[in-house]
This record gives sequence, structure tokens and C-alpha cells, in this order.
Amino acid sequence: MQFQNIKVNVITGFLGSGKTTLIKRLLEQAPNDERWAILVNEFGEVGIDGELIHDGAVAIKQVPGGCLCCVSSAAFSVGLNDLIKTAKPDRIIIEPTGIGHPHQIVEQLSAEHYQGVLEVCGTVCMMDVRNLSDPRYLGHPAFFDQIDDADILIGSKADLYDADLEQRFLEFAKQFEPAKTLIALSANGEFDGAWLDLPRATSNADHDHDHDHDHDHDHDHDHDHDHDHDHDHDHDHHSHVQSSQPAAGVVCYQKRDQGMASIGWVTNASWQISAERFEQLLTTLKQQPGFWRFKGILQIDGRYEQLNMTATELQRETDESSASSRFECIFADDEQLNSVLDMLQKQLF
Repeated sequence: MQFQNIKVNVITGFLGSGKTTLIKRLLEQAPNDERWAILVNEFGEVGIDGELIHDGAVAIKQVPGGCLCCVSSAAFSVGLNDLIKTAKPDRIIIEPTGIGHPHQIVEQLSAEHYQGVLEVCGTVCMMDVRNLSDPRYLGHPAFFDQIDDADILIGSKADLYDADLEQRFLEFAKQFEPAKTLIALSANGEFDGAWLDLPRATSNADHDHDHDHDHDHDHDHDHDHDHDHDHDHDHDHHSHVQSSQPAAGVVCYQKRDQGMASIGWVTNASWQISAERFEQLLTTLKQQPGFWRFKGILQIDGRYEQLNMTATELQRETDESSASSRFECIFADDEQLNSVLDMLQKQLF
């Protein structure tokens, strides 16, 4: 067999939990004698995380436009198979969309045709413990599905927690049956690379969770994911994708699916935004009740920056390698969306 025992880790976490930061830190400690590859499955059509993770020594494959509740089987399989054949990796890190359900990905990795080719190791879930106090997160099915399916549960951004929040995380994490293989707190993406070799818990293989844990939440969603669509077609009746050109050299992509909407822009090198207008944009975003996340690379007053913002925090750093802008907002797909989009286009262009 040409490809054998390629280790695979799925790294999940809801929007803003720190997955991208973690993967960057992991790449820094990858053994010199191993080839690693990254497969990124994003909800939106623009493809942000592959650009942010970019590392010249690591093969990165982006599969944009992921369905919220599962993977578009054909696109995911083609991307994975292409990565295996071209990169010939010793380990593959898979980053699903932050609003997706990871169990379908793990099932696909464990399919018969990957037996002997892939060794599915422990699934990692990053969670911002502060979100246990936010009804919007607690009410989203994917938030708990990601936590449930994880073998390794990491309380990320621990440098922002006080002792009470740390204790709340530990008590929360210990409620799950079967028990997590590893529970840890992490600041700034810290992660022991040896944890990646922890095995996938066999008791998780059939996703046999009854959700009788004493969670800090009340959710009644159906964890069987028995939605009324079948994945042998193109999702047209519940997934809506369109593109437009709001300005010269700019393409806007919209993706709506399962109550969420991604609005993303890709620009040429001539587009930029002033620092003043950019600050106004951030203020506008934070004021929108349906806003979840803003992420991407933008040219601001002639300098490129990487940005990642949720309703509660903003991370930004200089980007020395980019030559054009690409960025994305995720909102609730509600009656306010079109007016918000119009407002954003006016501020941006």
C-alpha cells in the first residue's frame, strides 16, 4: 500500500475559540523528520484560515463552503485524497468550520476505504469557557456537538480566566460520559504536541451520547442530525450561494445555510481602507445583534493586517506576506441581514 498509517487529528471549536492560533503553534513544533499537511473546511466561500495558517513548509488544502451540519462528501473527499497523494504526509490536521458538527468528518475518516491509510487519533476541541455564560453559544447545536465528540477538551485563552472560571471549566469538562481522554487549560495556543498521539476513544465511535450531563445549558436540538436533506445532491434547497461585484477589483460572496450567513470579500491589491473607516466598520459590526465573527486579511492605510473579531474581543497583527485583502463576516441569517450587508458595502467601498 502506497499510503499507510497517516495520523489524522480533527481540531474543532466554535467561532473564535482559538483553532487557528493552536494550529499555528502546532506547526512550530512539528518534528523536522515529519511531513505535516492541513485540510481546512470552512463555511464561507472565501477561504480565510488557509491564508492565515500559511506556512511554506506545510501543504495546506482549503475546502470552502462547508455545510453546517456535515461535510459535503464529494468536496471533502476530493480535497483529502488530493492532499494525501500530493503531500504524502505523516500527519494531517483537519480544521472544520467553527459552526460545523465534527462527527460526520470522523466517520468519513474511519470509512472502510481509509482503513490502513489513515490512523484517526484523538479529536481536539478548543472552547472559550467564557461562552458558557452566553445564551447564543449555549443555544447553538454545534457548540455542544463539538464538545461532546472531543477526546481532548481544551479551555483556550486561559490567560483571560480567573480562578472561578478555571474551576467552572474543570467541573464542566468532568461531567461527560465517556470521560475525556485529556482536559487542559491553554493560553495563546499552548499545546503539548505529544497530545496529538492520544488515541481516539472507541466509546465515541458511535456518538452514543445521551446528553444527560448536568450542563450549564438547556438545549433540545436533535443530535441525530436527521435533517430533511440528503447529501447526494447539491444542497440547493437549504444552502444559497451567490456572488457580486460591489466595486472594481472586488468580489463579494454570500453563503446562507441552516440559519447562518457568511459574507466574504476578495479584493485586488489596489483596494485598501483607511484606519478611520475601519474603526467605524468594527463599531458597526459590534452593534449588530446577529453578528458572530469577522476574520481575514485587510490592507489598512497601506499595511496588511490579520484580524479576528467576535462580539467580545478583537485580535489583530501585522501581516508581512499578503498582497491582497480577503475577509469574511458571519451573521445570523435573519430579516436584518440584507440591510446590514448594504450598510457594510457602503462603509467598505
